[in-house]
Amino acid sequence: MKNCSVFRSALLVFALGVFTGLLIAPRKGEETRKILRERMEEYCDSTCGFISEKTAEVKKQAEKYAEKLKKNMEES
Repeated sequence: MKNCSVFRSALLVFALGVFTGLLIAPRKGEETRKILRERMEEYCDSTCGFISEKTAEVKKQAEKYAEKLKKNMEES
């Protein structure tokens, strides 16, 4: 029960911070949205690249383990 109230409080503080930031923002909304959109696209691209790299690494490791397992099964 206590964790729930802590989470709610943290969420409320975060929401108030976002709201306050939007009210005193130094840029117009359109300009801010454009910057946010560009940054999100940049972060999404870098995240997709990172995930692709890690997927390739995991695939290589899985293939190595499959080969070892197959070899061990043939030896047994």
